[in-house]
This record gives sequence, C-alpha cells and structure tokens, in this order.
Amino acid sequence: MVKNKKAFTLVELLAVIVILAVILVIAVPSIMSTITESRKGALASSAKLIASSAETAYISNQTLGIEKTLTCQDVSNYNETEDYTCDLQIEDGKAKVTLIGKGKFEGMRVCSGTKEDAVAIEKNKCLVPTLSFSRDSWATIKAAVTAGDTENYHVGDTKTVNLGSLGTHTVRIANKSACDGTLASETACGFVIEFADVITSYKMNDTNTNAGGWPASKMHDYVNGTIYNALVTTIGDIIIDTKVVSGHGSGDTTGTLEDNNFESTDKVYLLSPREVWGTKLSYDTAGGETITRQLEYYQNNNVTTSNYSGAIKQYSGSNAYWWLRSAYSNSTTGFYYVNINGGRNDDAANSTYGVSPAFRLGE
Repeated sequence: MVKNKKAFTLVELLAVIVILAVILVIAVPSIMSTITESRKGALASSAKLIASSAETAYISNQTLGIEKTLTCQDVSNYNETEDYTCDLQIEDGKAKVTLIGKGKFEGMRVCSGTKEDAVAIEKNKCLVPTLSFSRDSWATIKAAVTAGDTENYHVGDTKTVNLGSLGTHTVRIANKSACDGTLASETACGFVIEFADVITSYKMNDTNTNAGGWPASKMHDYVNGTIYNALVTTIGDIIIDTKVVSGHGSGDTTGTLEDNNFESTDKVYLLSPREVWGTKLSYDTAGGETITRQLEYYQNNNVTTSNYSGAIKQYSGSNAYWWLRSAYSNSTTGFYYVNINGGRNDDAANSTYGVSPAFRLGE
C-alpha cells in the first residue's frame, strides 16, 4: 500500500517566501550599516595611526633640522592597493589626515589636536577636539578669539609659556568681555591675558622720577621690548595693539588732574590699580570708571581693597611685589605696586619690584 505524503501547499510556500523577504528587508540594512561602521572604524584607526606617526616624524625631523614634506607613505603602510586613498597635511606640527574609501563609502577626515585627540568624522568636515586654553596652540586660540568662538575658554584658565632666558611661566585668561567703546583705555576689555606669576624684577626707572608716567618709563620700554620679543618667539606675532591710559605724578600737572593722563599704544602693558582692586584710588588719576574697570578674573575672585588675597602673585615660589603702571599723583617719584599680601602700596621709581604684565589677542 502506498501511503500519501503531505507536502507544502502553494500558499504555505508563498508565506515562507514572504517571511524570508521581510527578514531580508529588516536585516540587510542593519548588516550593511554594521559593515559601513566597521569600515569607518578601520579607517579611523588607520587615520589615527597616520596622524600619530606623522607628528612623531615631524618632531623628529625638526629636532634633526631636516626639512621634509611628509606623505602618508612616509608614516604608514598605506599604498595604492589599500581600500582607501590618503591625504596628509601637517600644520604647526599637528596632522590632518583625509581617508577616502573606495566604492560607496565616501570617506572621512581626521584632525589631530594632539595624538590622543584625533577624531574621525564625515567627509569634508573636520571636528577638532573641544577647545582648551591649556592645550590649544596659540594659532588656534587666536583664530577662536578672532571668530568669537571662546565659549570653551574660561576666565582663570591657565597655560604655560616658555620665555627663553626669562624661564617658563604661567599665563591666564583675565578678561573676555568685549570692548564696547565706553572706556578710554582698552586694557581691561577684550580677550586679555595676564601673567599669573612674576616673570622677573626690574626698576620702573633708573632715575627716581615718575615724570612722563608709564609711557616715559624704562619699564615701558622693557616690557614692549625684551618681554614682547620673548613672547613673539614663543607664541608668534599674534598680540594686538592696545590703547593704554595711565596716570601721572605731581610734576606733570598743567590743568585738571585728568587732563594730564597719558595715552600710549602698547603690545604689552602693566595693570592699573582699578583693574586689580576694582576701585579708584585717591592718587591714581587714571582710575575713573570711564577710563578702565576691574578685570573679570579679579571680579570673580572678589578682589577689593579690603579683600585682596586674590591679587597675590609669586616669583620662584614665594609671594612677590609687582609693579602697576599708575604713577602716584601726590609725588614726583612714586608708582603703585601690589605687595606680597595682594594689597596696594607705592614706592620710588628706582626701586626694583616684580614684572607681571598683560596683553590682548583679537582681530
């Protein structure tokens, strides 16, 4: 006897086919996405390796005094048979790598702020690491300030600078608020950077006089010469001109006290009493609220004439005196300075105190 064998009906076969089709529709995009992401990850790894190797090679070449334009082939196993094409550029010792995958995958660019910061993203966009004042190059900082992109830079952020024979020192962001034209002096508006420590010691003048005030002082020439040149060597010529208004001594009076204030255009300048303690001192003729204001760093640290510890600066690990640019209007010899406790004093121009200037970046 032959037994009947049950087979799939046409409807059942069609159902199976439909189910398989649905599974394919759902699964294939996911699989392709996984493959694409895997390829992106592989390209990112390759790009980071190239960036890292390029920076190492660049530093090595600079150290050896070799002038060489690096290529992808110089610093990786890249060759034309790989599944991507490669472009490498070095700017200020940092690598920018573009990898273009073959086929449907369009590629990506990797930028390296430091070797650890390389980030892979989509083609024609270059996501640099989050801006950081302590880590960014001075060119990056200047570009960010010029573009008004300073959200990730904060008042009080610090950075080290090497001034050659003057040693390595710390600078900090002292102010970010824009210059709106309401102040006669530009020294406490815009993107102001000041030294957080004392660079060196120096006399305000060789002779015991405050005649001519800040612009006529030996200190003025020193900070706009020796110190400015050391800064340019380290950070590049990115410091902007600043209009500086400063007070006078008793020998420089021909009209009202304010009529005799001095105005100069400087690259580097000393601070004034109001910019530190936030108030006009009796014998600072350039301390008026329409002339300058307290820097945001000192505002944030609640520095006043009765609470002044936030104005303390050190030199070689010890609290130090540091000069301000304002002449003492009740004498023919004196200038203001900040004492070791952060308070205010004045002394003869031929005294030797610390130098801790400021400068600005911008357009």
